[in-house]
Amino acid sequence: LMKLLEEFSFISGYKINIDKTQVLTFNYDPPSSIKTMYNWNWEAASIKYLGVTLPRDLSKLFDINYGPLNLKIKSDLHRWNVIPFLSLNSRIESIRMNILPQLLYLFQCLPVKIPPKQFLEWDRLIARYLWQGKKARIKFRTLQLKKEKGGMGLPCLKDYYHAAQLRPLVCLCSPSYTAAWKEIEGTTIKGIPITALLSDYKLREEQQIPENSITGSFFMSWQELAKTCGVGDTSKIMRWCAYDSDFAPNKIDNRFKLWISKGLTSYHSFVHKGTFQSFETLKKNHGLGKDDFFRYLQVRHYFNRNFKEVLRKSESSFMGVFLSLIKPRSDSRIISKLYNAIQLSKHGNTEYIKKKWEKEMKIIISQEGWEEICQLQWVSTRSNTWREFCWKNIVRFFVTPIQRRYKNNGDACWRLCGSKGADHFHVFWDCQVIKPYWEEFHKHIENIFNVSIPFKCETLYLGNLQMDTWTTKDKKLLAILLAASKKAITRKWLKPDPPTINEWIEIVFQIYVMEKISFSLQIELGTFYKIWTKWTEYVKPIRSDFT
Repeated sequence: LMKLLEEFSFISGYKINIDKTQVLTFNYDPPSSIKTMYNWNWEAASIKYLGVTLPRDLSKLFDINYGPLNLKIKSDLHRWNVIPFLSLNSRIESIRMNILPQLLYLFQCLPVKIPPKQFLEWDRLIARYLWQGKKARIKFRTLQLKKEKGGMGLPCLKDYYHAAQLRPLVCLCSPSYTAAWKEIEGTTIKGIPITALLSDYKLREEQQIPENSITGSFFMSWQELAKTCGVGDTSKIMRWCAYDSDFAPNKIDNRFKLWISKGLTSYHSFVHKGTFQSFETLKKNHGLGKDDFFRYLQVRHYFNRNFKEVLRKSESSFMGVFLSLIKPRSDSRIISKLYNAIQLSKHGNTEYIKKKWEKEMKIIISQEGWEEICQLQWVSTRSNTWREFCWKNIVRFFVTPIQRRYKNNGDACWRLCGSKGADHFHVFWDCQVIKPYWEEFHKHIENIFNVSIPFKCETLYLGNLQMDTWTTKDKKLLAILLAASKKAITRKWLKPDPPTINEWIEIVFQIYVMEKISFSLQIELGTFYKIWTKWTEYVKPIRSDFT
């Protein structure tokens, strides 16, 4: 090997830095002459390459790589935890921008099984950091939901791990992806492609194929995700007609294996735009001959009987995303797309929060309406602080008297209205002390937009309003005004006196100033003035500083 490298060095002009060369021996004890010629650490138990430590004993692969990283993560979170001005959103962003990339790199590089207790430990560390050691106010799984679903987009490390582990499988299944490792790892010692074994457990047992760390990781990740995402029979469409254990013709006719070189592998490769392709199309695109017509009929009959309904189900499931990624020129953002598909298939939601609002307000909120409410909170301003505040109102972040009754504080409203059992609906809307504030606010909103708006909590507080005919700039302005109206209430938290319209206007002014600066930096002042025109014209007689 060294002679070849020296010859290459002579021809190319490149030189090898012998002093920096590392060597890791497996079942090899070099003679003393070799050791003398190359003064390397021949007894090294591991080497480090591109940030990944490779030990001689592969059973130590997890501990030797994740052990130091765990210590670093704990140290980072401990240091950041004492920063006083970090909001919940900022802490989540620090996880996404700093912790996740470090772990994701190892997730992609190492085909090693991570114990479930390790994910639990990471989640506990993150939760303790997010809530600064205090009791959590929002469920951890709710935080992991996408923002449009009512969450905060906190990364789910376990789902990212599975997405990263599946990325090589996508590359193996994609005909347009080429790499040297694909030729090495893509086929078993018996010549059967790994992708043909994924969803064919019977074939895997029949062949008794020994699994190395790579193939074992593939199968383990696939099986666990198939269970988590409810893949079921939809994965059978990935079977190869040349090897399918349930397709009888391939056991007596080896010509199906010749189709592999023509690009006809899995049953999904016969499909285009949801339809099984005609024989003429396959002849033209894949070079099938006339003598393949009977085989085509056999495959089509088997497909229509077993996979037609499966194909329809897979379109809106995790399998649909996986199949779309193995199409030609679909190899960008693979991990991100797989992660989103895993999250979607888990059917996480904030239905429990919606039911609490419905119970307190004695109304029914449609699922579509609730999704619009969740989405509205993230389009109010360009400030993440204000977006987080709007989200906190929707997910019932603030602690009300009825929640503190177990601490012997009583559940009476602090505004001395005489009501017991003060819940979120009472504190933010139904309390008689703040009713005049909401009534006056309602009149101003109707006058600003010159429309009739229902005087309801779900409309003015939650933001559930039919805005199909509203312009985008009016929707944005309304979201800002609603956010300011809720902020006026929280600024009087635990105080007996209600908020006032003047306080609301002052809060809007503060948002106005910061939004103007933000739009100025983006050279979008024209857009800014279009959004705020109705407000500035309406409030100018009262506040001349709105210009």
